[in-house]
Amino acid sequence: MMSTETCGAATAPSKRLHWMLLGACVCLVIYGTLYPFTGWRTPGNFHRLLSAAALDHVSAADVLANVLLYMPLGFLSALGRRLRTIPVILLAALLLSLGVEILQAFLPGRVASWLDIATNVFGAGVGAVLATAAAMTHWPDGGWRRNLAWRLSGDRVAWLGMAALAAWGCAQLIPFVPSLDVSDLKAGLQPLWHMLQGARPVDLWRGAVYAAATAVLTITGASVLRIYNRSGAAAVCLLAVLPLKVLVAGRQLSPEALAGTCVGVALGVVLWACGRQRALVGAALLIPVYIVAEGLHPGAPNTVLHAFNWMPLHAQLTQPVNGLVDLADAVWPPLALACLCLRLGMRSLWYLLPAVMLLLFAVEWTQLWIPGRYPDITAVLTGTAAWAVAATYVGKSPYRE
Repeated sequence: MMSTETCGAATAPSKRLHWMLLGACVCLVIYGTLYPFTGWRTPGNFHRLLSAAALDHVSAADVLANVLLYMPLGFLSALGRRLRTIPVILLAALLLSLGVEILQAFLPGRVASWLDIATNVFGAGVGAVLATAAAMTHWPDGGWRRNLAWRLSGDRVAWLGMAALAAWGCAQLIPFVPSLDVSDLKAGLQPLWHMLQGARPVDLWRGAVYAAATAVLTITGASVLRIYNRSGAAAVCLLAVLPLKVLVAGRQLSPEALAGTCVGVALGVVLWACGRQRALVGAALLIPVYIVAEGLHPGAPNTVLHAFNWMPLHAQLTQPVNGLVDLADAVWPPLALACLCLRLGMRSLWYLLPAVMLLLFAVEWTQLWIPGRYPDITAVLTGTAAWAVAATYVGKSPYRE
């Protein structure tokens, strides 16, 4: 059995990967803030570059997107550093945000705002605080990270599985804004009520997609834990997300999500009980099936065909909150598949990178012939990047229980 010190050392990301991710975050911030990079012109009044009038067009979605955009930047900047570095990180975030907001004044259709700068810095601060809090191990009973390390398999593969579960949870619960308002709670349960009243048909395809996803995640969670009844613990965590969706403003619990998740976690528990190796193989085979089924699901009836979007993050920047859901949905399948492949003894994830990219591109390209679907290069790039990050993080040697 590995000690907690060994577990912590085994899961620490390399400096190379850390700087790669940090650089990618900075590039994404600049890209997302200055997109679409066209129509540059000289502003007529420089003292109004950051005008208070911009506050008239601010929405809650924009504020949330600004906070979430800078949280990874603050988290990665503070990772492995002490609490006293947070003011430096906030200053760096302020300078970055101020620079890109000033550049926005040279772009038509973009409006620079002091509120954007404030929310960006706040997001970086939240991420930095989370990173420094995660590094604290001298809390009662050794700290949550030490306790978590004892319950994980003690290797980097376990953290890949946890990242897949976290990404799926984010896809279900974004924008993370709770609401106990009665009208919001009724709206969250509205699809179930309409289904019971016979006013809403049940989409069996969508329910099967949920079942495949949650079966995979149940087995993935069981493979990274080392506690009693690990598959049951993973199933409980997945089922706990369902009532939380009702409490999140703007999210709804559909009958497909409810039935599909219940069937999926039950299937995952049964497969795990049939044997660890069989369950891992079954889950690994289910992920490509899930990707194809999710990507080829028919769109809304009486809709038209859409052209392939070659501009990265075009739709995500147009609708930031829904865009974050799409990105989280694109990230978790590659991470879960990487975890399962390594648990089955694969020497290196780089061998499958072309196959993963080809599968994702083929699914998106096929959507050209499916009415109501929006084929997008962003899903291909996001999924491929997630696989590449997993391959870089784990390295060449498999980490097995």
